[in-house]
Amino acid sequence: MKYTLEQRKELARRLRGEGRNCCQCVAMAFDDMTDVDAEVLARISSGFGSGIGGKGEVCGVMTGAAMVCGLVYDKLERPALYAKVRQPLDMFEELNGSYVCQELKRPGRKPCIDLITDGVEMLHRQFEADGF
Repeated sequence: MKYTLEQRKELARRLRGEGRNCCQCVAMAFDDMTDVDAEVLARISSGFGSGIGGKGEVCGVMTGAAMVCGLVYDKLERPALYAKVRQPLDMFEELNGSYVCQELKRPGRKPCIDLITDGVEMLHRQFEADGF
């Protein structure tokens, strides 16, 4: 069964409430579009939280999105795949001013759960537009 946008966002919220990191929430919210079990996605993405291993670098929302893009667009040549990965990255940066975790976590910024649902929505809409 393919998830609706609202189901996907609700799943991501629930996963966050269970203590999953941002990358896991995004990756697992798209388990219906990959050939990878949700718990395998959780294990693969477990080290990408808090800006990759807690380093505050690229936001886990975006590393999760890149992972899912790699699985969904796996038949594309590398330049086309990279362009598809950049789409949500560029949109996320435009909306939030950055895709760097330590910048996104500064006081007064959106909470991580809102960043997660932003990323899920961007990716969902991209896949819809591409016919997935």
